[in-house]
Amino acid sequence: MPSDQGIDAILERSEKVLQGFKLPARLRRFRCYAISNFRGGIGKSTLSFNLAYELGKEYPSLLVDTCSQRNFSQNIFGDDLYDFPKTLYDALITELTGGQATDSSEIAIPVKQSCPAFRFLKPQIWMIPGSSQLFLFPSLLYSQLAQYAQLGPQYQAEASARTLGSIKRIIDRVAKYTKAEKILIDTSPFFGGATHLSWVAAEALIIPVRVDQHSIEALRLTLDMLDNKNLDFHKFNAQAGLQHQPKVHCIVMTHCGWNRQKKNTPDSSTLYFVQKALEIASDYSHLFSEDEVHNCFYLLDDFHSSGRISGKQRIPLSRLESGRKYIVDGQRLEVNPSVDRYKSEVQNLTASL
Repeated sequence: MPSDQGIDAILERSEKVLQGFKLPARLRRFRCYAISNFRGGIGKSTLSFNLAYELGKEYPSLLVDTCSQRNFSQNIFGDDLYDFPKTLYDALITELTGGQATDSSEIAIPVKQSCPAFRFLKPQIWMIPGSSQLFLFPSLLYSQLAQYAQLGPQYQAEASARTLGSIKRIIDRVAKYTKAEKILIDTSPFFGGATHLSWVAAEALIIPVRVDQHSIEALRLTLDMLDNKNLDFHKFNAQAGLQHQPKVHCIVMTHCGWNRQKKNTPDSSTLYFVQKALEIASDYSHLFSEDEVHNCFYLLDDFHSSGRISGKQRIPLSRLESGRKYIVDGQRLEVNPSVDRYKSEVQNLTASL
């Protein structure tokens, strides 16, 4: 479908969401999703936190933080994060060094005990917390893979596959232990290291794209890494004999602005960047989980101060009330009215997962 028709379809669907309509379910859904884009500051961890809450209303879920910044873990655990003796990094190093697998009960932390907002959800929610030590992991990973490349073909593939599949094995064991029906992985804005392993583990990707030029460029880089056989993802997967490639399930346009004169219509700047993102996505249409890539697009409001409140107070946006005030970093912030639009948008997004 030409991109102008695709834009019309995206806008029509967005308007229906804001009017309160329940949209038809997506044709395909997956169990394990990784949230990825090769740029920071786009609202990735905020999106992860809010999707975790919305998914947790319906499904027993496992949350995984593979980013060394640990924002997702911080949103869930707050100060409790520093009390855990073992993290994803500990389990990962054990996998890579051939030690006895880390017991799932040591790294799967119940979320409800640490985050009050999740306490009244009926399904059980668990998390494997991240670690700042993952920052140095890429050099370890790729030096190890380079060593394996010197082995004979049989041993090269076996050793490389064991390394690249390490996070998947950890997640599979913990998911079995927790009986998780949905898995959500928050990744680093850099591909190397744990993000690579997260893509090997994930069935599908959720790609947040902020409505600005740098994020649009990062979208192309992300899709090219997923597609280009000469780049690291496929190059090292080929060394390991791995054929796996996650589908792109959602392009989530974040921080969208809206036309003040025409209700439920994005402003001209937002429309421009959505158009650009759709053009790039169309170049990589074979990577998507739908035949028509525009069906994978979702628009989320620019929630302004509500995002800072949500992150600092560790309250999902769907639990915030417009007009209520909070003290954040010594400032008095008010929940802006756009939070009500965001609630409908993120619930529609969650329904696609």
